[in-house]
Amino acid sequence: MMLEWRLKQLRFKEQKKLNGSNLYLYKSITSYIQHSELRGSEKEEILQQVVDMLLQAQIEKKPMELIIGNDYQEFCKSIIEEYSSDKSKTYLVLNYIQKGLFWSMTSSFFLWIVSGLKNSSFTLGLTVDMLILTISISFILIPATKKSSQESPSLNFWNKKYYAINSGITESGFNGFILVIFAILLIRFILGETLSTKVFSYTITLHSATPYILLILLIIGFIEIYKRMYNKRQ
Repeated sequence: MMLEWRLKQLRFKEQKKLNGSNLYLYKSITSYIQHSELRGSEKEEILQQVVDMLLQAQIEKKPMELIIGNDYQEFCKSIIEEYSSDKSKTYLVLNYIQKGLFWSMTSSFFLWIVSGLKNSSFTLGLTVDMLILTISISFILIPATKKSSQESPSLNFWNKKYYAINSGITESGFNGFILVIFAILLIRFILGETLSTKVFSYTITLHSATPYILLILLIIGFIEIYKRMYNKRQ
């Protein structure tokens, strides 16, 4: 953790030496790498190497295409694939499940609080429908929008950011949205057929969900332990 923090501080100092166009390119690369599934230490290691290469090329007045190529996204993809190739499929699947569970729990808790504030009795409750939607978004739409964030470079002006985000979200974000709708309809159909359509309006309180929340936290913790042990062996 300390090494990661030191690398980040060093990187912030070094990137200030880049000129305007090179700094923009570096921020675009940073945005892509930071939104990847790599570990924090791996991201900092990559970004430190990239800023060193860009500074060296800038000093020697070499075109950045010699270092990055014509497409910075392809450059980033090749680096991410190289780092990810050492990880097993089990690691990648568990990492995805861990993030999905974390966002599901965080989003659900936020909705519980909001529903409690709206309710005069401050009863923290979510309907099954709301819970299904939250879980679907956490497992499908969040990764999709994260992917589109990779493809949207870091821009200084809000209107350019808005344009870039909408341009980037068009493909992966839209596909993610379609998958969410499909997942919700499928889950609703299965529950409706096996139980009853009345189940969707059933309210799950925060108190009744406590055992399940503790179970999810345990699963997240066990996955984190597995990931740390796996990374130490690498």
